[in-house]
Order: sequence, then C-alpha cells, then structure tokens
Amino acid sequence: MRVLMVAPEAYPLVKVGGLADVVGALPKALRPLGVEAAVLLPWHRGLEAQGVGEVVYRFAGKEARAPLGERVEGGVRFLLLGVEGFDRERVYGYPDDAERYLRFALGAAEVARGFDLVHAHDWTAALLPLLVPTVYTIHNLAHQGLVDPPLFFHWTGLPWSLFHMEALEFYGQVNLMKGGIVFARAVTTVSPSYAEEIQTPGFGMGLDGVLRRHKGKLFGILNGLDTEVFDPARDPYLPTPYSREDPSGKAQAKEALQERTGLREPLLAYVGRLDGQKGLDLILKAVPRLKELGFYLLVQGVGDEGIAQALRQVEEENPGFVRFVEAYDEALARLAYAGADALLVPSRFEPCGLVQMIAQRYGTPPVARAVGGLKDTVEDGRTGVLFQSYHPEGLLYGVLRLFRLGAEELGLRGMEKDFSWGRSAPRYLEVYRRALG
Repeated sequence: MRVLMVAPEAYPLVKVGGLADVVGALPKALRPLGVEAAVLLPWHRGLEAQGVGEVVYRFAGKEARAPLGERVEGGVRFLLLGVEGFDRERVYGYPDDAERYLRFALGAAEVARGFDLVHAHDWTAALLPLLVPTVYTIHNLAHQGLVDPPLFFHWTGLPWSLFHMEALEFYGQVNLMKGGIVFARAVTTVSPSYAEEIQTPGFGMGLDGVLRRHKGKLFGILNGLDTEVFDPARDPYLPTPYSREDPSGKAQAKEALQERTGLREPLLAYVGRLDGQKGLDLILKAVPRLKELGFYLLVQGVGDEGIAQALRQVEEENPGFVRFVEAYDEALARLAYAGADALLVPSRFEPCGLVQMIAQRYGTPPVARAVGGLKDTVEDGRTGVLFQSYHPEGLLYGVLRLFRLGAEELGLRGMEKDFSWGRSAPRYLEVYRRALG
C-alpha cells in the first residue's frame, strides 16, 4: 500500500508543534505493516532537497508549475513541493495562509496520483478529500481554515454547488476543515476521548453537528511517541543517560536544569506553545500561591504575545522563583522533561498532547487537566495527577496531591508505560483498508 501523507510540518525537517512529531514518526511505524508512506510538505525556506521533477497544476484558472524535491531523513522519504508563497520564515501566521495552502493542496493532488491513498493532516490539507481518495486527520479542531467563498471557488475551480450547509458552507464562509470531514473516506483524530468530546457543543467549535452526522467514519486513534527520538537512555541533550532500571542519571539532569535556570526544587515546568488553549492563565493566576508554598516555576515556549508579556512581568515580579524562557529550545525542553519535579499541562482542551507522554517516559509526573488525550495517557494517582476544574484552585489541588502521593514514585511508574506507535499504527492500517474498500 502506497500512502502519501500531506502536512504543513514534519520532524525533523520543520517543526512548530506536535503535528510535526506525528507526521515524522508515523511513516516509520507503518513500514513493518507493509505500508510505504511518503510525506509531502511545502518547500519551506531553508529546506534542502534533490530536485526530482516538476508538478503542473491549475490555480485561479491558470496553469501553474512547481518544482518537486526529495530527501530521505531518518528512513522516511520526504517530498517538498515548491509552490508559490512558502519562501518565508514561518510555517503559519500570514494573511494569505488560506491562499498559500490551497495552492499547495491543489499541487499535492497531482503528486497524489502516484499513490493509493492520501492521508491529509489538519486544515492546511483539508481540500484534498474533495479531489482524491483521502483519510483525514484532525489534530486540532480550533484551527479550521475559513475562506471567502468567491476567492475559494475562483482559486480552486470547484463548482459553487458545493456551497451549502451539508458541504462547505459555514456561517457564510467556506470552512476547509468541514469539507475535509464531509468528503474524506474516513476521519481520524488523535485520541479516543477527543473523538468523543468534539461531538459535543462544549468542544465541537461549531462542527459538533457535522461530526455527529459523520460519526460512522470517525475514529479516535491515540498518538504515539517516536521512542528512538525520546529516550532518556540515549538522549544526547542529557548530561547522563538513565533508564527505569537505573534512574540515577535523573539527578544529574535535575542539577543541570537548576544550574541552567537558576531555580531550585521543587521545580514545576511548563513546556509548549504560548496559546490560550494551553491553560497558561491558570498558571499565571496560581503563581502567588505556588511561591507561598515554596514551588519554583519554569515556563518555556513561544507564541501569543499577550501571554508572553504577562509571563515576562511575572518573572520580573518574582526573581529567583519564576523563569520564563521565550524560545524554542530543544535542549532545555529535554532537561525539563528529565529534571523537573513535575510537568504542568493545565489545558483548556487537548486533542492529544505529547509533552505529558514525553515527561512520563523521562520519569517526570504530569499534573494535567482531565480532558482529551491527557486523560487517555495519564493514569490518575499512578503515573501523574488529573484535575477536573478549569480554575487555578484545580491546578493547585493537582500539584499538592501529586507531591502528597510522591512525585518520584509516580515518575518511576510512568517510565513503565509504552507510548510507542506500536499500538496505534495497526489502527491506522485498519482505517486505510476501510478507506480503500
């Protein structure tokens, strides 16, 4: 079976968030199952590849051409499509993102003709189910891809007959993610609990009714980790490797983290995007009480400027107790996973989340909100602590409960869990087979 994964990012070539980790790791897990999966990305600035040809596609009624590159990295075949608009610093965040990614998807549909099936990821590839046989994966329902209808139909050449509430129409706009859900042969999302939650008004982001109508082809498949990349026994970022059998190197990671940050223990860490989804408002409101109780706090990440400004202010007001590192720093992230006493994951909603899995693999218990993939991956009271209420008091309760239970013991039990793709990859194979009939 030949499958083309189409996505905006994939580790190790380009990474913004957890989507990249999934797209980079899943092809390796599928290979032993007889699936030959290649990954197609936009040819972002700075990516190097060997030219292998040219793709001809139509955009806005005219013929367009784009170079196609190829490189193999970590045993995965990556294809890079050089459509117009991607020679930029960032993967997302431009006013013309919809136009750029529609152009990319139209070119991707031509590349897909050499494959049995497309596996499209998130809104940026959601046009593909309208063009080729596709399995569509929702990584985050919050980002749906809304487009002005006249522009959409002009750019794509698709008929206006698709603009109705059972197809692409969404409150007067074209909703790309809605189209992906409606027209895909199968739809997956990244944890069983999130698949259930998004069919409710509280988590459905306006698409819960569409998802309920199409629930017969909706599957929740838990993300895995690339256990070769995330392995404390051979992680090059750690001062001393360690394992569940010999966890002594964890103490060196703790020392290195404290030296790097200037903080002491007990040290709580947050690693991830600065985004309203992630519950950083709870952390900010809990800082006075955490300080009073003797906890130290590290926050590492980039994203929303308003959140970043609030964190800078909190750091300034609490020198020596709060450290904010505004950067994507893989070395510091690995030290935090290994050396913190607990990882905070107080998400408002969470499709799956990888940080809580990485932390458990590295022996650091999470304090996480009981939503989506967090409640599917953290065993409350055994490998971490889950809390229900989206309130600073809920987070504080979780932190205190974790240390009362024994953070070190919970961390060691977390290292026993299997977060590899070995369990999830066969589920994807079943969905692919279903999609191909």
